[in-house]
Order: sequence, then C-alpha cells, then structure tokens
Amino acid sequence: MQKTVKFGFYISGKSRRLYKFLMQTDNRTLESIKLIISDEEIQPELKKILEEKGIAYRETEFYKLPGDTKEKGRIFSDYMLELFTEYEIGYCFSFGLHILSGELLQKYEYRLINFHPSVLPMFSGKNAIDRAVKDGNIFLAGNTAHFIDESIDAGKIIMQSIVPLQAFLDADHDYDVILDMQLDMIKQLMFVINNDRLRIIDGRVKILGADYQQKVIYPLVTDRRQEKENAIYLYDEPGNKTV
Repeated sequence: MQKTVKFGFYISGKSRRLYKFLMQTDNRTLESIKLIISDEEIQPELKKILEEKGIAYRETEFYKLPGDTKEKGRIFSDYMLELFTEYEIGYCFSFGLHILSGELLQKYEYRLINFHPSVLPMFSGKNAIDRAVKDGNIFLAGNTAHFIDESIDAGKIIMQSIVPLQAFLDADHDYDVILDMQLDMIKQLMFVINNDRLRIIDGRVKILGADYQQKVIYPLVTDRRQEKENAIYLYDEPGNKTV
C-alpha cells in the first residue's frame, strides 16, 4: 500500500539535477518534496521554481560557520536535523558536497541517501568523473545511490546507473551524459520508498519486487563500424586491419 513520505534534499552549488527533476516531474511527486537545504546561496532559477511550486528552502553559508571543516559539518548537520524535525522529513536525498555527522546520522539511519557520480566503490570522494577519465583504463561510468553513514561514499549501495565512459568522451566531456541518469534514479527511489520496498537483508540493500537478473554487455556490437582518425589498429596481415 502506497504511503506519502515527505522528502527533503540537501544541495550544493548549481544543483542542476534538482532543477531538472523539478521541471519534469509530476505534481503528485512535487507535493511530496517539502524542504530544500543548501549549504550556500541557491541559484536564482532554482529558487524561482521552488517558490512557484511552494517548496520550502533554507540557505546557509557553510564556510562562514565557526570552527574547522569538521566542526562546520557537525553544526550544519545539527541544523539539518532541526529542520527535518520541524518539517517532518522522512527521507533526505543528498547532492551536497560536505560530510554529514553527529546525531543526524543516528536519527536518520537508512534514511539519508547520497547520489555519487561513479560506480562505487570506484572513485569515491571528489571529482569522480574526472579521475575516471584520467585513469585511462576505466570502461564504465555512472552513478550510485547509497545510504549515508560515517564513512565517505562507502554506505550500503541501493541502486546504480551505468553507461560506458566512452559515451561521455564522445559527447565532448558533457557531464550531463552521466549525471542526468540520476533523474530516473530519484524518481524510482521515491516510488520504492513510498511503497515501503527498501529492505536490508543479510547486510545488503534489496528493493522488494525489483529485477536483479538483467545482464548487459557493453558496447553494443552491430555490423556497422565507424572508423576514427585517432583509432589504434592492429594488423593481422598486410592490408587487413582490426580494431
């Protein structure tokens, strides 16, 4: 039986994914989003749509909080917890840059979900996509939705979206090729949570009723091949080249 969960979002920077999600989602989903917390000033275009949709938001200048980075994170986490309590937030989706800590993690255990732009456990931390490219031997890119705990990007994995890194390179390093997959992940997770289908079973996250049996081979091989000037060819015989 579907229930109505109140969702909050923690964001940093331009928050293009949240903006795109709000622009394309349905009214019923919008009504379940009750609070946006930003650790800096919210971009004007996002603020405009929040006001139009009647979604509450709070802005905090993280770097002006007292103490070192760790102390700032604790203060900010306590502030988030106060707001979650005030707005009766059930789950929070995190697209923020800063590490959360303290009582917030205890009271919202398995209810804080981070969206990270890599196929974890590869490339945890900052600049994940750029580091994947720099590595030179990474085949798959993507996103991971995982529960937040005291670790850095090492909480229990809920869901992943995957695309060959070559798609990103072919699109002239357009980050949207990878990051926009998070939009469907947000939608699916809101549906799963509202239908109470998230479970921890034998130490792993399982979505009840989900299909875990699909197999995919990348890249999709067809009988058409485009040769590029910078391709490297192997010659088995004079005049015969294979990529």
